Amino acid sequence: MNPRPGSVTFVAVLTYINGILNIIGGILVLFTRDRMAAGNGGALAGITTGAILSILLGIIVVIVARGLLRGSSGARAVVTIVMIIDILNGLLMLFTGQVASGIIQILWSLLIIVLLYTRRANEFFANR
Repeated sequence: MNPRPGSVTFVAVLTYINGILNIIGGILVLFTRDRMAAGNGGALAGITTGAILSILLGIIVVIVARGLLRGSSGARAVVTIVMIIDILNGLLMLFTGQVASGIIQILWSLLIIVLLYTRRANEFFANR
């Protein structure tokens, strides 16, 4: 059995951080939504829905991170799909005048994909 490569651990840690930040952000929005909506009932409903979705997404992301650490090829596929979507979003940003942000997002997403598909990472996921 191959030990987990550092690249996979690095991606999993980043994924954990992302999930935890989503959860914390959603909770903070839930506690401050009344001030954010400032009496607008429609806005309050939208803010509440967004906060709950952020918390749920964060929980899913934490589960995916655990899967990466265990060598789940399904978790690797989920992260890969999300990174491809991020690359497409980065390309869109390039065409909407957000050049620096778009380039950073594209390069970051490509880095994550490369780290998940190194030779050692492929062996790690194949042997699980």
